[in-house]
Amino acid sequence: MPSAFDEQAFELQVNVRTLPKKGQMVLHTASEAECQRIADQFELISVESFKGECLLAPWKRDGVRLSGVVKVDFTQPCSITMEPLKVQMEEPVEMIFVPDGSKLSRPRTNDEGEIIFDPEGDDLPETFVGDSIDVASVWLEFMALGIDPFARKEGAVFQSEEDGNPDAISLDSPFAALSGLKKH
Repeated sequence: MPSAFDEQAFELQVNVRTLPKKGQMVLHTASEAECQRIADQFELISVESFKGECLLAPWKRDGVRLSGVVKVDFTQPCSITMEPLKVQMEEPVEMIFVPDGSKLSRPRTNDEGEIIFDPEGDDLPETFVGDSIDVASVWLEFMALGIDPFARKEGAVFQSEEDGNPDAISLDSPFAALSGLKKH
């Protein structure tokens, strides 16, 4: 199975060198084939719909601010029962990009050359090469961050042997599970 970042489901390159001062709106509704590739990329049962929208606007001298939302309806397996679980996701998207080599993409340092890290501060801008930014990769990244890896259906409860269910999985050790197989 490919991981979420091996091969991207689709691309949407937008030229950012000629952005109007007020910015440029970018809207995309994924095709059925793109939805299938997104489902495969993120190991989901299915993706019913994927819509991305954002405003690309000039930022400082040669940077770009991307702000918008990604809306996805998908089905993933419940982490307890493995039954299909329908999810409606709406993730806000916000990123700053600067050209590769820009001083704005370098971390701040003190007089000794140590990097100054402010956990409450803004993230460093992402860099891009050439004239374009792949907006789809941003939407897909925020989608990946929004997927709950432990999503479960309402009422689904993990039960162990201690709960009185003899068919439940034991959490004592991996060897306990192996010894249970040996008895059969």
